[in-house]
Formats: sequence, structure tokens, C-alpha cells
Amino acid sequence: MQEPVGWRAWWARGRLPFLLAFTVVAFSAIEVVANPIRHRLEPAVMTFWRFLLGVACLVPAWLAAPRREPARLSLGDLLRLWGLGGLNIIVAMGAHAVCIKFAKASTAAILIAANPLATNLFAWLLLGEPMGWRRLVALLIGFAGVTLVAARPTPGADTPFGIAMGLVGLTGFALYTVLSKGIVQRLGSLRVTVLSFTLGVATYLPILLWLDLPVRPPADLWPRLLVLGVVVSGLGYITFFKALAALPAGRTSLLFFCKPPVAIGLAWAFLGEQPVPAALAGTVLVMFGIAFDRTPGPPDSAGPTTKEDTP
Repeated sequence: MQEPVGWRAWWARGRLPFLLAFTVVAFSAIEVVANPIRHRLEPAVMTFWRFLLGVACLVPAWLAAPRREPARLSLGDLLRLWGLGGLNIIVAMGAHAVCIKFAKASTAAILIAANPLATNLFAWLLLGEPMGWRRLVALLIGFAGVTLVAARPTPGADTPFGIAMGLVGLTGFALYTVLSKGIVQRLGSLRVTVLSFTLGVATYLPILLWLDLPVRPPADLWPRLLVLGVVVSGLGYITFFKALAALPAGRTSLLFFCKPPVAIGLAWAFLGEQPVPAALAGTVLVMFGIAFDRTPGPPDSAGPTTKEDTP
């Protein structure tokens, strides 16, 4: 077979690094992009538009993707997808948006990035996946980092309510990841993401109307909402799934390893946030816990990995 030349050769070599870099930056920018408008738009409304715009980008990608004969969806599948969409969008990402409003952007990013550790805990509790010594040590180290971030908030910037909502978001997203594992293996990540997002957004709208929240954002907020929806929840997920197809199983969870330092750097560069020592120490512990869990060990030292999705 003839080797690609010119820009095709460059793209063949640089495709995966580009996909990974774009995904990391997109997912790390969520809190930084949302921070300046957090007091002008209700967190629930921001989350609704973020995922509605994201679905609008993901549906064409899903329809254009090559696929085998799709598995038929039963009523039970639809109900499960509806529940997963509500858990992810309304509970987990809704709480994360509240955290963004009542805490520093970097704090919110650190907390949600620790979700692979909680995912491993729930996989052990709910799915019976083995808890080897390496995974247990990783959990203890990572949760020590989360505790340090939560217990030593930045005065005047991180509120107890914001920290609590960040922990709710972390827990909810980890539960979503574990509970979606079976149906993702059967239907595929992209299909489950599109359908669960669609059902979650469709459920969110009547809730917003019932709460009498203003659904239509001010016109000057649309540029940031488009970035959150199109770039982060649309293109970011597309590049994530393409990277997922090219990487070994479980390696994409290392995207969460990269998110805290990138988010801290973006928050410092664009928001002027100065990281405090406790947050930096907690970040290092969270990153070390994720990396330690993914470091190859003896074959019987850890159970199968649970595939993570992203916020």
C-alpha cells in the first residue's frame, strides 16, 4: 500500500495528538468559559443550552458515522437512556454548573476531574469489579486530594455550597459512567451519548418552565454559550470519541489527568485566578491517584477498567 504523502502524511502522524490536545483543551475550558457569565444566567439554564447545542452537533456526527446493524431499542432501553440522561445532565452537570457559580473555575475543574476515582469505587460497589491493592491505594490518594481541595477553600471565592455541589457533580457523573457501562457496550458510546443527551435535554425544558426560569439568554451571552455547546459539548465529544477509537482501552481516562493543570493554567491566564497551595497540593494528589491506577501492574493486581465518559 502506498504511503501517504504531503498533508495526508502530516495528518496521519498528527491526527491522534491533535484529537487529544483539542479534547483536553475543550473539556478544560468549560469552567473558564462559563465563569464570566455565571451570575447572569441560572446554572440550570446554562446547562440546558450547553447540552442542547451539543446534541445539535452530535446528531449529524452520529448519523454520518459508519456502523453495523444497530441493536433494536426496547422500552427498557429507552427508559434507561432517559434515566441516564437525567442523571448526567440534570443532576451531575446541573450540580457542576452550580459549583461553577459558587466556586472558582479551577476548583470546579479539579473536583469534576476526580470522577475516575469515584467511578472505580462505584464499579466495585455496584458492578462487583475487583478492588486490587493498586486501585485501593489510588482511591485513597485521590480522595485525599479531593478532601484537601474541599476542606481548604479559597476565602472569598470558594463557598461551602459551591464545594458541596462540586462533590455532588463528581458523584453523579461517576454513577452515570458506571450505570451506563452495560448499555454502552451493547449500543456504542456515541449512540448512547446522543440518545441520553436528547432525552435529558427534552426532560430539562419542562422543568425549567415549571420553575419559571427565563430560558432565553441575553443576546450578549450567546458567544460563550456557543463555545460551551458547540466546541465543548459538541466538537469536544466528537474528538473524544475519535480518540477513544484509536487508543487502548482505559487510556482515555488520562484526559482527566490532564484537565486540572490545563484548567488551572487557563483560569490563571484568562480569569486571573491565583492557585492556592492547598488546591495545588490537592491537584497533585488527584493526578497521582489517577496515574497510579492506570500504571500497569501485575496481571492480577487490578480488575477490568471502567470506560469513562467526559463532562
